[in-house]
Amino acid sequence: MTSNSAGFVDPKPYTMKSEVFSHAGTDIDTEMGSTEDVPAGEELRRNMKGRHINMIAIAGMIGTGLFLSSGTTIAQAGPAGAWLAYIFMGFVTAGVSYTTGEITAFMPVTGGFVRHATAFVEPALGAATGWNFWYTMAISVPAELSAAATLIQFWDSTTNPAVWITVFLVVIVCLNFCGVRMYGESEVIFASMKIALIIGLIIAGLVVDLGGGPKGERLGFTYWKSPGAFNEYLVSGNTGRFLAFWSSLISAAFSYGNVQVVALSGTETGNPRKIIPEATKKTFFRVFFFYVLSILIVGMIVPYDSEALSVSTGTAASSPFVIAFKAAGIKVLPSIINAVVCTSAISSGSACIFLASRTLYGLSADGHAPKIFMRCNRFGTPWYAVGLSVLPSPLVYMVVSNQASVVFGWFVNITTVAGLIGWVVIEATYLRFFYALKKQGISRDSLPYKGPFQPYVAWVTGFMVFLIVLFSGYAVFFPGNFTASGFLTYYINIAIFIVDNERYSLVIVSYLHSLAKNRLTSGLIVVFALPICFMQLEVFNRTNANRIDAHLSQE
Repeated sequence: MTSNSAGFVDPKPYTMKSEVFSHAGTDIDTEMGSTEDVPAGEELRRNMKGRHINMIAIAGMIGTGLFLSSGTTIAQAGPAGAWLAYIFMGFVTAGVSYTTGEITAFMPVTGGFVRHATAFVEPALGAATGWNFWYTMAISVPAELSAAATLIQFWDSTTNPAVWITVFLVVIVCLNFCGVRMYGESEVIFASMKIALIIGLIIAGLVVDLGGGPKGERLGFTYWKSPGAFNEYLVSGNTGRFLAFWSSLISAAFSYGNVQVVALSGTETGNPRKIIPEATKKTFFRVFFFYVLSILIVGMIVPYDSEALSVSTGTAASSPFVIAFKAAGIKVLPSIINAVVCTSAISSGSACIFLASRTLYGLSADGHAPKIFMRCNRFGTPWYAVGLSVLPSPLVYMVVSNQASVVFGWFVNITTVAGLIGWVVIEATYLRFFYALKKQGISRDSLPYKGPFQPYVAWVTGFMVFLIVLFSGYAVFFPGNFTASGFLTYYINIAIFIVDNERYSLVIVSYLHSLAKNRLTSGLIVVFALPICFMQLEVFNRTNANRIDAHLSQE
């Protein structure tokens, strides 16, 4: 800021270096870099508005898991078991969202929680987490494309799935290369379609359950009585019911999916410290409305012992929503559902590429990946990062030689466990952040956003996710159940993460940050010039208005 000859303030948006939050005489200095911090050609664009972030949050959380793998969950655990699994994972997801939102609102950096781990825990953990999350998102794209190929078979079982896979892949790649504004607008459209579909499914499901379908049969909770509310798994009795519930948590976790999308899009948001908290606060209600109510309704109109719920059919007939409305005699609705769910697969796949590329950009900024991945095209897209993130996508062509649903199941297990490892790191990072604030006498009231019930939410959420990861593949250890593919899909990610963390501890100078000495912000925090413009414009207008008032009062 400078003053001109008239005494007014001239806004210079590229010179503002910091924003200070104060409490009880203690300053939290959140440094914000200027465009000088980032070389030309490496700047991301702050082109996403509040509506983009809110809709991206919804689109990222509502993926193909709700429409496809929820059928497996109901078949495995029964309607009540599946419902409880989604409620349980809903609380976990909300907890992760609240902890992520608090740190991200305070420190909105490209790479999100990956770079937070570097800042608050240790560099090696940040590097290992970053590559783990990049790999998770990169191979999630084949999972989504596999789901789309599965859905297409509902209409067209003769065309080679590779044709549709190629079409969807081209669309996803184009959306990510055309800039964050285009990506944001596409997610607004996709999210709107998903919301309309889910609301329609809930209403239609209630109508069918209450006897309003073509057959006029009132169901109520009939299927909760016969074949029953809970299924058994591996053993009989209450133990079998609990094991069925526990096994279904992985499917439920996959459905909730990309809750981190808001955090990783922070530095491409016009006003992250305002927009991110607003999106985060709505997470809990979105989770419970869209997921818990949907699973409750579909569990009322489809029996868990329905053969059609088996994913091994390899077609979209495995979708519990399609099964329910076909059984009710509604012929048109299944096609509408499939059409929207296909767009859901494209949306989720696009979100995975977005998350992977921004994670890679953040790793590059921290020196954990080659600097070339910070190169941006004229749209502000880190195109080398996008290109590398797309490379694992051709793995989806395995559906040509295997059942699409089998491949989908492989990717569900691999990506879900890897994603849950990231959730454990998020909670551990938050706890370091929380206790660093406490150690240094800084009140959380000074933060842009303060998550509820902390640090208890972080402790409980982190512990529960750790248990889910540790016992995710317990079934393979039962007599006669062991398979190499089953064991690897559940546990190979844990080994990769541990090896990566130890490798980076040896390669780079890594140390556990002291709670007392952690500055809470560092040169890591780079928020580019564009988001600061609105702050400086507010300061400019407020300062000049005050001076005008003072000038008029003197006269």
